[in-house]
Amino acid sequence: MRKYLLITLLILSLTPCSARAKELVESPQDLEKTFNETFYEAPFMPLPDVEVVGGNQTKPVRGTPVFKKVRIKVTNYLREKDYQKTQELIQKQKQLMEQQDADEDDALKKELNINFKKSKKDNEKKVSDKSKSDDKVNEEQTEASSEQSLELEGGVKEQATTNNIVLDADNIDYDDGKQNITATGSPILKFPQQDVTLKADKMVYNSESNILKAYGNVEIIKQGSHINGDFIQVNMNEETAFLDNMNMKQSFMTVTARKSEMEGDKIILHDGKMESKESYILNLQTKMIGGNNFNNMIIDDEDRSSISDDVGDTAIHIKAKEIFVNAKKNNDVITLKKAKISYGGHELFTIPSVTAHTNKKREFFEANYPEFGSRGKLGMYLGPGFVFDTPLQDGSTVKILPILNNKSGIGFGGLLKYRSATNYTDLGYGSSADIFMMKGKQYFDDKLYMQYGVNSYMDEWFFGPRMPKYTAELVYKDSTLVPSTLKDGLDLTFSHRFGLGYMQNNDANRHGENIAPADVGTLRTRYMAEVSQSLFKYQDREHLRYLDLALVMQGSAALYGTGDTQFVGRIGPRIHSQYKYWMQDVGFFASAYQDGTPMAMYDMYRYGHASVYLREALRVHKYLTLAWSGTLTLTGDSPNGEMFQENSFIIAVGPDDFKINFGYDWVRRQTYFSFVIAMDTKGSSLEFDKMVIKNPDRLSRSDKEEPELIVFDEENSTVKSTSNKKMMYAEVIELEDPDKESI
Repeated sequence: MRKYLLITLLILSLTPCSARAKELVESPQDLEKTFNETFYEAPFMPLPDVEVVGGNQTKPVRGTPVFKKVRIKVTNYLREKDYQKTQELIQKQKQLMEQQDADEDDALKKELNINFKKSKKDNEKKVSDKSKSDDKVNEEQTEASSEQSLELEGGVKEQATTNNIVLDADNIDYDDGKQNITATGSPILKFPQQDVTLKADKMVYNSESNILKAYGNVEIIKQGSHINGDFIQVNMNEETAFLDNMNMKQSFMTVTARKSEMEGDKIILHDGKMESKESYILNLQTKMIGGNNFNNMIIDDEDRSSISDDVGDTAIHIKAKEIFVNAKKNNDVITLKKAKISYGGHELFTIPSVTAHTNKKREFFEANYPEFGSRGKLGMYLGPGFVFDTPLQDGSTVKILPILNNKSGIGFGGLLKYRSATNYTDLGYGSSADIFMMKGKQYFDDKLYMQYGVNSYMDEWFFGPRMPKYTAELVYKDSTLVPSTLKDGLDLTFSHRFGLGYMQNNDANRHGENIAPADVGTLRTRYMAEVSQSLFKYQDREHLRYLDLALVMQGSAALYGTGDTQFVGRIGPRIHSQYKYWMQDVGFFASAYQDGTPMAMYDMYRYGHASVYLREALRVHKYLTLAWSGTLTLTGDSPNGEMFQENSFIIAVGPDDFKINFGYDWVRRQTYFSFVIAMDTKGSSLEFDKMVIKNPDRLSRSDKEEPELIVFDEENSTVKSTSNKKMMYAEVIELEDPDKESI
């Protein structure tokens, strides 16, 4: 019967990006999180996770990396072994206590000179009487069990079958001539094995044709999801089903369709619409360069600008001729054909076809849209994208982009992007710069990962992004929040990072230091730690004022395979403030260091004995914001003799709910483009003439179960017994076999 009621799985792709998985998209907040995590590193460099939120705690990686699976299985094995050992000790102790009690009873009987013979006769008589009584009960039970049916109160019979289906109704009528079973009076049909419940005003099952029909206020319930309609018919012989006027509320979307059909391994919806009827400001943004996030600025409601001021309705409307969803073994693939995109009441453009690929948990997605951006040595690039599924990891994809690039003139090349729930890898080549680049990250556990790259900027935490010629590094990174250490609201955060890897020194002097090039490649072991204590917080939203003061201590120690070492320690205050529409982050560090790195162009310490970093943002107009980020060496002892060691700017143009950001990083010589969208989801819709869902039973479902930690209840370890409850006005029938003897 599971196969015939797959229509209940229409909850599949009825949220944006087909994100059905409960652990990912149940609300606009989840959709916002998915987008921001996918486009985390500019420009267009998706990561499997976002590691730090608000400078505080580390978030766990999504998906289940291989080391985590092994760790959970080993932990479960040890826990189970320890539990069994404990249970054996408890059992032995129980037997010992019972033996001691028996010995004490024997001693007491001897002491009181009890007449055991008399007691034995009495016991034998009692046992004999009990045996006769038990035999009588067993005979009665045998007679009862020999009956084929059990008469229940209300004149309704119950029959056990291979696949139990329970029908509960006030009235059940049997028509022997038409071979119909008609249920009225709030009938409820339950399929316990599939966890499916069907409700309607009236249900009719014909045993001859093997067709089930339900009329009026039809409701299908599966795993907490509700699908409503006017009429449903399920044909068990032809394996087809259809539902009239389907209506469903899934997540924050309402789904309607004039007709829903099932044909073999497909579900087909006709004349449907998905619409958000709830108001929620969906905040989608990409990462800012230089750490400057002026989107945190407090803005007075009267001064806010919106694209709706000019265009009115800001809902996004999509009309697609056809939507095709193919639930593969490890991937779900969604294709929209002839999709017209409208915004603010005006049609923007038409997409002939777009296909998106995602894994079963919706932890990432890739689509065949074009991309443009900039990479350090590759320069600007632009090209179309083509996505393919791969068998390397469950749900993984590869996106191929033939590109034009511009570094020292126009050239051509290509990008290859590999994505899975626990890995991203980017490969690229551009003839204009004649350079090959690679950047990737593979997670092994929640806090353990490997980062690797060639001619790409790698994450070096508070030392900023650094570019080796090539590298592969195993990293453990964690963060702990200790709340209210000084008083309420003033927290302490401890973060640390341990890395072990092989690096090759950069072969280009990108910072203008007066150092000789060195073709050195070696192992590096480095430990980094940071302690941040919040000291004072003040907020006055009415007058647009904010102040947050913290004390920060940072330290780093590195040992190289050549025997060289590098030690850095620094301490200083960190301030985040806003006055009117001027927001800034300022930090000062007094540093002590011994820098003996053999790879000076790559990872030498560049900030001197005293440095300050600045993040400035000024809202000039409601449609224009200027931002700048820089790090300055104050003691004149930087390797290149320059004051500015970091220097980048951003210009944000547009209203508050749709800003376009342009920027440039002078140190890394990289242009920047991103956008910020804060749209109200209310009224946004997706209409379609036809939606086809192939293999709906595999949609958002993986054949492989994720391991979970076992928790044993030591106090209540006994297995709870189950009892069969007597059902009133209930009947268990088998609908799969039309030749079964009628009741």
